[in-house]
Amino acid sequence: MKKHLTKDLRVIIEQLLNNGMNFTEISDAIRYDRTTISKEIRKHFYKKCPSKFNNCTNLCMNRHLCGSFDCSNKKDCYEEFICEFLKKPPYVCNACDNKARCRNIKRYYDGVKAHNSYLKTLSSSREGFHINKQTINLINKTIVPLIKEKKQSINHIFINNPKILSFSLPSFYSYIDNGLFDLQNMDLLRKVSYKKRKKKKNNKIILSNHRINKTYDDYLKYIKKNPNASVVQMDTVEGKKGKNEKVLLTLLFLKSNVMLIFLLDSNTNSAVNKVFDNIKRAIGIDNFKILFEVILTDNGSEFINSSIIETDFEKNKIINIFYCDPYASWQKGALEKNHEFIRYYLRKGISFNFLKQEDCNLMCNHINSTSRKELKNKTPIDMFEYKYLLEKLNINLISPNEVNLSKNLFKK
Repeated sequence: MKKHLTKDLRVIIEQLLNNGMNFTEISDAIRYDRTTISKEIRKHFYKKCPSKFNNCTNLCMNRHLCGSFDCSNKKDCYEEFICEFLKKPPYVCNACDNKARCRNIKRYYDGVKAHNSYLKTLSSSREGFHINKQTINLINKTIVPLIKEKKQSINHIFINNPKILSFSLPSFYSYIDNGLFDLQNMDLLRKVSYKKRKKKKNNKIILSNHRINKTYDDYLKYIKKNPNASVVQMDTVEGKKGKNEKVLLTLLFLKSNVMLIFLLDSNTNSAVNKVFDNIKRAIGIDNFKILFEVILTDNGSEFINSSIIETDFEKNKIINIFYCDPYASWQKGALEKNHEFIRYYLRKGISFNFLKQEDCNLMCNHINSTSRKELKNKTPIDMFEYKYLLEKLNINLISPNEVNLSKNLFKK
């Protein structure tokens, strides 16, 4: 497939026209179809009026009928005279033998001028907004509230509203920048700037007793031997710091990105163990062994005593817990990234004491019902293999346009 004509090719076309060559000969010379040559010349020729010899400015083909010596093209009867030779190829006067004596309006093809005209047309064709007022009003009515009030991500909205948002995602951002919608960049969740993180000094890793045969290297070896293992990343999220402050225990199923959130009365090992006892009872030991085959967590004091989590009620080991290297939270980066959703509801430093487990379940449902680009535009719930267990874990799917990622979710 050939590209557009270049400036050099247009100059060559001009020279060949000056030499009196027809379209077929020009086509053979530059190896472009003759219809391309014809369209190029008819689209980019320019007009040149004759000199005002004898003060004659009447260039109208009806000048002999009206008898006007000085005819203006603003008159109703004005009609430009076109030479009969310009009505057929090559449509221009470049090689005409009579052009020096001709008193009519002439047409010429100039390669440089034609290329400049082409560039101007190309630029103007990409300007403006290909969206009508009706669509803008519809977006302001239906889409804008999803962003401003429910704080849904742009990707989630595009996936679930294709009939309204029929243009591309970059175009949507461009329309926002140009003020077409009742939106600003600050209304978008991800279009904000972040401070650069301070680099932490490298700390020497000391192997504690609880990490023996449970290091991150051991985790990698296990996954290499068991590539289909169900991996869960575990962490806690703090609000306001203090002894009497509640914290959140988060569990992320790596394959599906389904996240569970449990409210802990205290950030202690006993509180974490209690949650896992409840999970085992809710879904059964056999299902627990399948879902939680591998747990990867950090070195927080609330996770140090892992024996209760790893065993069933008869103290038989049924799963494996591994620990990230100290100061290496990136080793469970999927969960760290997913914590961003929690911060949409609960900003840093806020106390979690007002929360109930029902609030955490509600938050979970909305987070897990958000369509993700990395999941091929599906939700984590869609990707979860054992859907029949989700209800036992209090996870339910929310309809796309009802998903709410704003702090007003907890308002009653």
